[in-house]
Amino acid sequence: MAWLDFLKNGNELSELLIEGNNPYGARLLNATDVAQMAQHVQPQEQVQAYVLGRVAMAGRGLWVLTSDRLLISEQDNSPEVQAFSWSQLSEGECQKGKYGYTLRVTAAGKRFSVYGTCAHMAAMFYEKLGASVSCAPVVNPATVDADDLAQVQHNFSDAAQRLQQGAVAKTPSMA
Repeated sequence: MAWLDFLKNGNELSELLIEGNNPYGARLLNATDVAQMAQHVQPQEQVQAYVLGRVAMAGRGLWVLTSDRLLISEQDNSPEVQAFSWSQLSEGECQKGKYGYTLRVTAAGKRFSVYGTCAHMAAMFYEKLGASVSCAPVVNPATVDADDLAQVQHNFSDAAQRLQQGAVAKTPSMA
């Protein structure tokens, strides 16, 4: 099975391991991401940020931060999403590593992490997370220039719009 995973994700994994850069970390959410996460976003929630990366021994990871919760997907082929309210989050951490930026959070007594995230996406995600959760200072913080900031804001706005549309679409209409 690991061989098939390499064939499926070989280019991404090669770039991540050799260059320390996840080529998909700064992209917009794809249709599968939106379909998976939209069913967990409540209509009253505001999507604030997301990061894409890798989860050790699990594959691709996606974290979505809303006004009320942190949504975590840790599997490529699993629809499972774990949702944690702000009160369940106790600490956050962000640091530059060999394979891009790693984000960690303790939620409901369990530690979660995603590595290989885009530096600019991770920086802005972590800033928004730190507004409501106790977060350690960033180790080796990324420098975010105006172009990077504009790209991240575009990505976050796109995700918010598409996920909110999905959240509203799932609510029963009042006829």
